[in-house]
Amino acid sequence: HVRALSVNSYNVGSIRPYTPELMEESKAKLDALAQKDKERMMLEEAKNKYEGYIYYIRNKLIDDEEEINKISSEEQRDALRKSGEEAEDWMFDEGFTADLKTYEAKYEELSAPAEKVFFRAAELSARPKAVKALLSKLDKVQDLMKKWETTMTHITEEERKEVLDKVDEARKWVEDKVAEQEKADQTADPVFTSKEVPGQTKKIESIVGRLMKKPKPKPAEKKTETTDADKNETTSEGESTESEDLDAKDTESTEAADEKKEESEEKKEGDEL
Repeated sequence: HVRALSVNSYNVGSIRPYTPELMEESKAKLDALAQKDKERMMLEEAKNKYEGYIYYIRNKLIDDEEEINKISSEEQRDALRKSGEEAEDWMFDEGFTADLKTYEAKYEELSAPAEKVFFRAAELSARPKAVKALLSKLDKVQDLMKKWETTMTHITEEERKEVLDKVDEARKWVEDKVAEQEKADQTADPVFTSKEVPGQTKKIESIVGRLMKKPKPKPAEKKTETTDADKNETTSEGESTESEDLDAKDTESTEAADEKKEESEEKKEGDEL
């Protein structure tokens, strides 16, 4: 027969199995430790970033001295040197026990004025390059409109003029901005930046792209009337007519190929704008 056994469990010593409550408590402690470790690493990164920018300011003022002198005053450069020295003193004094938020705020305070000066120095070369690229693109557009007079005859004069008017507007914009920049205080924020320049051709590119998609009108079909006399004449001259037809087809094929090649070249020029 079957006899049911009763089993009782017990633990010996101070070690006891985890209860659900103890398990939750232990997980919470592990999460807290992981968060503290993450914050410690973030704080170390912030300290390194802050210290690195101190040396960046010093090296920049030396390495790019010529460019920086053109776009900053002696007072501005002295202020940058002083800010770097004060930042270093703070870091090894109050900064030794500062938290992450404090370091992030101090970094913004240190980098903001320096970035303005360094940006103006970078724009000394970036701005002329952007202007040169814009003027070159505008020249290409003008040449394309001139070419379209013969290769894209279905584009009307008014449509080409719309493009050329936008080209003139872009030229005037860049000429005015360059003139204003030359007259402006070079130690202040620039009148315009290199990033603003390429956007002056967006409207032009949009119009050219639209015109490129404009379909060419289909050629009119040639209708011929044939009389009985013509039929007789055609019959007597069959070999000659057949030869002429073949020559005509060859010519049409060549013209179609040339036209397709021109369309391909036009599309390529439009895509390059």
